[in-house]
Amino acid sequence: MNSLTPAEGPAWTAICVAARWANVRRGVEGGQLLRVADGRMLWLLRDGQPRTLRQLAEELDLEQSTVNRQVHAALDSGIIVRFRPQDSASYVVTMSDEGEARFRSDMGRLTSVYERALAVIPEQEQERFLEHLGAFVEGLDEASRATLVP
Repeated sequence: MNSLTPAEGPAWTAICVAARWANVRRGVEGGQLLRVADGRMLWLLRDGQPRTLRQLAEELDLEQSTVNRQVHAALDSGIIVRFRPQDSASYVVTMSDEGEARFRSDMGRLTSVYERALAVIPEQEQERFLEHLGAFVEGLDEASRATLVP
């Protein structure tokens, strides 16, 4: 029987770490007040700029029908509000006071968890670690997009 595990090396190690991180992250997200989709929407709306469904769909890189369902669920839960500006035919959504309170609570919890996790890295190495991690994620994004191009 052939092994389904690629040859050992940095790429394989990165895959293993990413898989572990994804599992841990799901556990962390499970303790949040907001559902993942709601958290992503509020992450965009945290800047205070109202957005149309089309803008949300573009920024979240999701189908507009998916965003429409998510927005309606978020409206029902009271974390966003919808209104139509006087000079527009389109409705826009923005974060409600309840959404802001839940978002602040979740961000406070996440910040605490990530600070504790970063504490295992020597303080003088943390900035460098985050720079490298950011570069890695950017490179991963670019590489994955390049392999999806027909």
